Amino acid sequence: MLTRRNLAVLAAAGFGAAGTGPASGQASTYPAGPVRVVIPFAPGAATDILSRLMAQQFAEAFGSPFVAENRTGANGAIAADLVARGPKDGSLILMGTFSTHATNPHIYPRFPYDPIADFAPVTLVATVPQLLAVHPALGVSSVAELREAALARPGRIVAATGGLGSSQHLSAVLFNRSAGVELEIIHYTRGFATVVPDLLENRVNLTFGDPLALLPMVREGRLRALATTGEDRSPLWPDVPTMAELGLPGATSLTWYGLFVAAGTDPAIVERLGAVAGQAIRKPDVARRIREFGAIPSGNTPAEFAAFQRAEFTRWGEVIRAAGIRVE
Repeated sequence: MLTRRNLAVLAAAGFGAAGTGPASGQASTYPAGPVRVVIPFAPGAATDILSRLMAQQFAEAFGSPFVAENRTGANGAIAADLVARGPKDGSLILMGTFSTHATNPHIYPRFPYDPIADFAPVTLVATVPQLLAVHPALGVSSVAELREAALARPGRIVAATGGLGSSQHLSAVLFNRSAGVELEIIHYTRGFATVVPDLLENRVNLTFGDPLALLPMVREGRLRALATTGEDRSPLWPDVPTMAELGLPGATSLTWYGLFVAAGTDPAIVERLGAVAGQAIRKPDVARRIREFGAIPSGNTPAEFAAFQRAEFTRWGEVIRAAGIRVE
């Protein structure tokens, strides 16, 4: 979680220092040296896997080193602020996420960077829907049945999340609002992995979780998949309907991963990075690797990604404020 102590670490580490300005003619010689792809979360997570995949693609396309580097801490803010305040020449690329660039700035006070003004979006790499999974003992087999049960027992059906402001939490908030129900939402402060044992024992009734993480338990019949929260059906769950298909378009939500450089970087560099990234993401082997963990490849243009990020930032700000979600 991002705390006052973690924010103090940012200042102590010097990540708030001003970056250097862009030099003229950089685009024609880019990259002038090694490029660091900064990963805001720990090795092994989806952010890490996607970042390393993109670093490899950039290195092959440019014929120059692109080195993936984990800079964890402060719920992604340390890595994001490092890039925001770093050189404005494309030598630092951030794999930003739904949390670093759409939700956390609304949840935590005195945030160290502006997710819109301090960054130049490059491309949306991939989106990931959440999976609504319930314990079979709850006795519901569809979203309609879950809604009926929740209306009959307000506040007595429990949705578990991996923490306040997490993607699971926000998906549950949207479901409550869209379905007109009152699921009780409880948070496991040590992350989503700690939700699973209680869910399997039916100590909590349901979750909105990572489709890949929940896949084995659904296949074994230990959990039941009711819907996904994406705009399109998940490649992992082609037979599971979306919330929109079930008449709840307001419950649509995505986690996402996208590349950013510091604001002020030569637009020609941004466009070149975006074009190379988009071409890489559309390669069949790269797209297949992205789909293997439940993500949907994108590879849109910098302008399209900028519009997407602004819409996400605005939308989640409204949801978070309406729900009163805030960490002091």
